[in-house]
Amino acid sequence: MKFAHLADCHIGSWREPKLRELNLKTFKKAVDICVKENVAFVLIAGDLFNTALPSIDLIKEVASSLEKLRQNDISVYIIPGSHDFSPSGKTMLDVFEEAGLVENVFKHELKDDKLKLKFTVDKTNTKIVGLLGKKGSLEKEYYKILDKSNLEKETGFKIFMFHTTLDDFKPDFLEMIEGQSLATLPKNFNYYAGGHPHFIFDSKKEDYGVIAYPGALFPNNFSELEKFKYGGFYIVNVDKDKIDLNFVLIKLYDTISFDINV
Repeated sequence: MKFAHLADCHIGSWREPKLRELNLKTFKKAVDICVKENVAFVLIAGDLFNTALPSIDLIKEVASSLEKLRQNDISVYIIPGSHDFSPSGKTMLDVFEEAGLVENVFKHELKDDKLKLKFTVDKTNTKIVGLLGKKGSLEKEYYKILDKSNLEKETGFKIFMFHTTLDDFKPDFLEMIEGQSLATLPKNFNYYAGGHPHFIFDSKKEDYGVIAYPGALFPNNFSELEKFKYGGFYIVNVDKDKIDLNFVLIKLYDTISFDINV
């Protein structure tokens, strides 16, 4: 089995028109690669858009790419991130889901003051569940009341999608970013598809499986352009219990930085 793990696409974030267009082209390129690689499904771990209500032009372009995935029988599983989440509940992700282009795996109910998550089962029998991200790391409140028992006991190949920074793996340049402990996540999942912090990381932890952040699909500001130059995503190969990650760098143009002493 093979699947793709994207996060933090932030489509529509750039004000500069050419960079705004390049951001969108990067997303389209990622979709083309997923089709060429014949992945079974695509995970988008939050912040597909940079806002809950993006412009019509961006909606049309992204919908066209998502339709290409659907035509190739590639399912798209998504969670809202801190940017495309809306307290009002009105978000373009809901429209895409209603159109059958994506499936939001943050399926939940509140019962006895506990947050209970429900699994989504892919055609590959992979079981996927997710918890959304909110601005200001307010999703912490969900983790405090999360009922982990049914999640940890579930058998089969399982993926947990999340959009939050884990302090256990936080690099120095994100030291001031608020995060939370790995211990707040449910155990016994094969793969943890992370989003939110813009850095590339993967590790395997006992009781937790593989934990991965693909970073931003395209740098989200000039500082990130200078630091990372390009973005990308993971293609994950699963062979029984063996999980191999291949980071796919998307480089449409060269990125060159100049230091000017004025």
